[in-house]
Amino acid sequence: MTQNTPAHHDACCSENHEQHGHTVAEEHDEQVEHVVNKAIMSMDNLGIIASAVCLVHCLAFPFLIAFLPVLGLQFLDTHESHLIIGGCIWLFAIFAIVPGYLKHRKLPILLGTLAGLGFVTFGVLAGHAVLGEHGEVACLIAGNLTLVATHWKNRGLCKCEH
Repeated sequence: MTQNTPAHHDACCSENHEQHGHTVAEEHDEQVEHVVNKAIMSMDNLGIIASAVCLVHCLAFPFLIAFLPVLGLQFLDTHESHLIIGGCIWLFAIFAIVPGYLKHRKLPILLGTLAGLGFVTFGVLAGHAVLGEHGEVACLIAGNLTLVATHWKNRGLCKCEH
């Protein structure tokens, strides 16, 4: 009967890893890499959801605006709600795409992120005043579709890296 001590465990694991061409340190690094990739993919998923919520908000609001007071949801048509949604989009992009980019270094991902965030930011902050309601909506749709595609591609690249 063998003892299950930490020294025995490390020796046993080292033998198994070396048989498969891995050291204990390499296996640990792979596990950390896996956790980081899962976190990036989760943030990408949240980024896709935030952009989709913004898209639905932009597309459905012209039809639903009359029902908001009846449903008690008139706060959804405020500038503050647009700032909150835009802020969430920014946070998810920063916490998903930036770490992903640092792993795969694909410039189109970075450029897509900057373009998408640029459209969303302009749409939220100045779109209505500069472009009118239809221009604002078009700007937000373009930005959010760009961000959805960028998050999707970033997610795939991070999955392939692992």
